Amino acid sequence: MNAESSITAALARLGAVYNDPPRVSRDGVRLLRSPLGAHLRPTTSPLVYSTGESTPPVLVFSGTVAMSYRGTTYNIPVDIYLPPQYPHRPSVIFVRPTHGMMIKPNHQHVGPDGNVYMPYLHEWRAQSHSLVEMVVCVSSLFGAEPPCYAKPPDSSASGNNNTSSNGGSGGGRRRDQINTFMQGVFNPHANQQTGSGGAATPPSYDTISAGNTPPTTGNHSSNGYGQRENSNDDPDIRRAIECSRIEAELVDAKRKEEEEERLKEARRLSEAVEVARQAQAEEEVVHELRNQLTARLQGRLSQFYSGAREIISDDLRKQTKLERGSDDVREEILELRRRKDALERSHIAMDAATADIHSFLNSMEDQVEIPVDDLCQPSSVWSRQMLELDAKNHAISDVLYFLDRALVKGTLPLDVHLKNVRILAKQQFMARALLTKIEQTMAAKAAAGKEANFEVQQLLALP
Repeated sequence: MNAESSITAALARLGAVYNDPPRVSRDGVRLLRSPLGAHLRPTTSPLVYSTGESTPPVLVFSGTVAMSYRGTTYNIPVDIYLPPQYPHRPSVIFVRPTHGMMIKPNHQHVGPDGNVYMPYLHEWRAQSHSLVEMVVCVSSLFGAEPPCYAKPPDSSASGNNNTSSNGGSGGGRRRDQINTFMQGVFNPHANQQTGSGGAATPPSYDTISAGNTPPTTGNHSSNGYGQRENSNDDPDIRRAIECSRIEAELVDAKRKEEEEERLKEARRLSEAVEVARQAQAEEEVVHELRNQLTARLQGRLSQFYSGAREIISDDLRKQTKLERGSDDVREEILELRRRKDALERSHIAMDAATADIHSFLNSMEDQVEIPVDDLCQPSSVWSRQMLELDAKNHAISDVLYFLDRALVKGTLPLDVHLKNVRILAKQQFMARALLTKIEQTMAAKAAAGKEANFEVQQLLALP
């Protein structure tokens, strides 16, 4: 799994811990692709502070960071935590010594718990700082002062081996230091142990604590060691003096070499930091330009898609309207055809009726004109009586109307009006009552006639 996919998978497991996941992924990929981050692997774990407070699981880069100490490369095990507020807050770095290592006491940049303190983290800025530069600074600080060392051997065993019978324990320890130094000079890889990752173990505590100071060759009169040094006949003393002189020369040469190496390393680190910063700045510019171009293209495409959607929607509405209009036109044509057929039939019927009227008028030209009063003749005495009573009823209604008008205008006194109205009302009541009686009698007679006809028809229907 490559760096980008492993970080993406870790961020997917974390969920919404970070406010800026793209920045976290981008910085993590750059760190894993850098030379100093090649032995780091992303994982997830809670971040526990020295106060006891802890965070939800965050992204952690676990592994080793290479450092160069006295010309030898060592890999220091570290854990780099990215807090939830990253990149607005710096990462938290812990040195994780293995079973055979110990953290150096009173280290300038590493606490007893392994927490790393350095100016780069204190001056952290989200816009200008990065994880790659931070690891470069960590490697430089560890190269100047290693944060951990290999555990020394058991004190009792070393005491038994370095104690002489004459009380010269200081001389024996001094001799062992000289021999160890000479072995380190002529075989610098003799005391290095290589792990599974191919990294040398940290230097011993004596090497770190001694620094670049050459061992002294002064007198040790308290334990008799000085008297043995003044004896030129003792071959051990002569060998120790010679080794001290060689050691001093080698230490001076080594110090100069280390000074030059440190200057070269500082220049190299400075150049690496500058190159990394320039590369990051260029990448940020490219990323910003890419984002601007993407945003502009997305805006243009969004406008184009919006316009295309509006045009398509308008065309669909017009098409639907045209389809409905076509249906309406077909229905209207059918309706007009039906009307045309009906009008043609009406026209034919009207022509026939007109012809009948003309024929009737032609036939009636030779006949004598009948008076209007003779056009309607009653068929019986009751019909004549009903016609007269109905005419009398309407005539009395007209007289009562004009009497009311005269009373309103003041041309007719009230007593005269009341007297005439009483007389006319009585006559109108009698006429209406008689008219009702005649209608009932005629209806009863018609019903009796229908029953008689029905009985006759039944009798006729009998066999």
